Amino acid sequence: MSSQLADSTDPTPRYFTIPDFVTMCPFTLRINPHYVPHAKLSYDWLDSFGVHPNTKHRNAFQAMDFGLLTAMCYPDADEARFRVLCDYINALFAFDDLTDEGSLRKDGDGTRKASDIVMNALYSPSTYSNSFKVGNVFASFWGRALELDVSPGTQRRFLDSTDLYVCAVHEQVVNRAESKMLGIDEFIDLRRDTGALKARMCFAMGEFGMKLNIPDEVLAHPSIKIMENCANDVVVLSNDVYSYNIEQAQGDTMNIIETSMRDRGLDLQRAIDFAGQYVKERINLFVETKATLPSWGDKIDADVQAYLRVCEDWMIGGIHWSLGSTRYFGSRAEEVRDSLRVELLPKQDPRGQVEIPGLE
Repeated sequence: MSSQLADSTDPTPRYFTIPDFVTMCPFTLRINPHYVPHAKLSYDWLDSFGVHPNTKHRNAFQAMDFGLLTAMCYPDADEARFRVLCDYINALFAFDDLTDEGSLRKDGDGTRKASDIVMNALYSPSTYSNSFKVGNVFASFWGRALELDVSPGTQRRFLDSTDLYVCAVHEQVVNRAESKMLGIDEFIDLRRDTGALKARMCFAMGEFGMKLNIPDEVLAHPSIKIMENCANDVVVLSNDVYSYNIEQAQGDTMNIIETSMRDRGLDLQRAIDFAGQYVKERINLFVETKATLPSWGDKIDADVQAYLRVCEDWMIGGIHWSLGSTRYFGSRAEEVRDSLRVELLPKQDPRGQVEIPGLE
């Protein structure tokens, strides 16, 4: 869609136009048949830990329908594994909310402590004990995942990528607290580890969902790493575009839009277009690289193709869910999906929370 809806020369535009990521992304959206009843059961499970600070937060969290995101991104998981995956995604966003919008948003020391607790819960889920509620959530879902059988390689990749993620989240919180400004290349490297929808961990959980056991040396192949990075960038940076309106209202500069405006001297619409072009190039590189993969034999090749479908499902599923989610567009989600036109929210009192239309 053309950028003409937003005047790129206007220093204070009222609207901006987001890229048509759905059309860019050539993969087929599929939904896991076990979405009902497990999305609701998983939300009730999370709620039982008392992680929500108030009723408003509880209702808003439920309205975001992370179970639908799980169903879109893991459409081939069987019923038992799909339920664990729902619990995982709910746990991940509960932690994400603490560091993005909650009490840890600019608390580097608190984020480090919370991150250590989460990793302790994952390393020792059967013996973990702590008053940190989100830590209990992580111990619960991971303990049940292990009961369903997780290959040693998948366990290692999940734990290693989670450790990288929580370290990067801590760095992002410190940068936010110190108002540190990153260049575009440095920012993209950091976002590969901190990304909403946290792709590398989520790809590892896709291995769990598909019961895969791919040798380490295969997943370490340069072509696979290129494709993982491409998929990660698509998930993370398309999400940066969708979440930008809320983040700019909060005064949060840790996204590709603000970074490219500052680093490249772009106005808002051109920064949005820059992100869109970058995402398109990464999708194209993923497709091109997949066409030139070597063979490791029939069994491993089949598992590799299943793993790459997880990456594809995350790209297309994340795009569809983000575009339709109340998390970013409130009651205007359908309108934005149809028009790709977003009205810029006013800046908010930094002591408060952004009010999303439809979630007041």
